Amino acid sequence: MPERRKTVLREVLAESQSLGTYDMGETIEGLARKLGKEPSEILKLNSNENFFVPLDFLRSALREVAKEVDPRIYPRDELGELKEALVRYVNVSPEHIVIGTGSDQLIDLVTRMVLEPGDEALSIAPTFSIYERCVRIQRALYRSVPLRGDFSLDTERILGSVTPKTKLLFICSPNNPTANQFSRGDIELLADQFDGLVAVDEAYVDFSNGSLVDLVNDVGNLIIFRTFSKVFGLAGLRLGCAIANPELTKVIDERYQMPYTVTITAVKVALKLLDKIGTIEKSIREMKSERNRLTERLNMLIGVHAFKSETNFVLVQLERNSDEVYKALLEKGVIVRNLGTVLHLDNCLRVTVAPRPMMAKFSAALKGALIDVA
Repeated sequence: MPERRKTVLREVLAESQSLGTYDMGETIEGLARKLGKEPSEILKLNSNENFFVPLDFLRSALREVAKEVDPRIYPRDELGELKEALVRYVNVSPEHIVIGTGSDQLIDLVTRMVLEPGDEALSIAPTFSIYERCVRIQRALYRSVPLRGDFSLDTERILGSVTPKTKLLFICSPNNPTANQFSRGDIELLADQFDGLVAVDEAYVDFSNGSLVDLVNDVGNLIIFRTFSKVFGLAGLRLGCAIANPELTKVIDERYQMPYTVTITAVKVALKLLDKIGTIEKSIREMKSERNRLTERLNMLIGVHAFKSETNFVLVQLERNSDEVYKALLEKGVIVRNLGTVLHLDNCLRVTVAPRPMMAKFSAALKGALIDVA
């Protein structure tokens, strides 16, 4: 290999060491092997997946799609069909919508579109780690402003942190991991006062009190990300969309989005689910009911505080050491997210809300884990 290539490769490898990795946590199969259990015995509650959408319902849609599609052909007209179907769900016209491979891909695309090396992006802390990852890959500076103690936005401090190099502001609402939705007025204020692009990640908005999509026509620097991974239960198919004013979405679609990004299977399944939206709406109601029940039950346990949630997960603070409780839960075949410190709160876990039998198993395991580490 010529020395020039070796040098470039060494530089790329060396620079990559400064980038963080995304910790996906334990897997079902991996933990089952460690414990000598069957995968079906493992309870996976660490990735905010939606277990309320019936699996038979999703598999039926997949079987129908498998019979209908020709996988040898790139999807084209189907993307337009999906945009038309989304009109009824998100209440905007097709020109406002860009389809992508999950919201993560669209977040990365917009970051690359807006930022150049040396530019800056702002966000909040704590929040979803993908924003920082995307910004740093662009060799731009990522800075964050802590939430207030009540998990609300510190709008004054955010705006005071803007510099001439700040071009992008990320807000996850409802936020991961604090599970709360931010004030509509606060986000409108930020969009009005900030000259750059305001990117609002609404991955969990279907489980909350309402979206900001109605603002995209009047607020030209607002872009909203939505995903099919959460509310539709399609995390394994990778599908999402961005919603913004038509001038911006046209540029994204025609100039920045790669052709044929999404699979025809994902698009066709999404169309079938949107056509049977009643099943999805029923699953949302069931999730909210179980979320309330789980929060109440957790708050009855000594040494446990579960915060109010507007997502499909619950943030929990323990009086016990969260590292030890996390390990004790793993020994019982239960995977949650060990967050550690969240703002001023130590010993925090995040747990996905799941149907009642799964939550009963989790509650029993948590009680046992708390006893084990006492």
